[in-house]
Amino acid sequence: MRKKDLIFVSIAIILVFISLISWVVNKPELAIIASNGGVVLLTIVYLWNNRHENY
Repeated sequence: MRKKDLIFVSIAIILVFISLISWVVNKPELAIIASNGGVVLLTIVYLWNNRHENY
């Protein structure tokens, strides 16, 4: 895994933990935004890294 990919995955994981903490402290809007941001970032990184395997 390249360093750039590792940074993006780390940011996505941090966003997921922020979502969990926001949910615990009863901030549902921030929890939804953070979790969706983390999932979107992980999806983009995964698809970008595997874009040439199907050809």
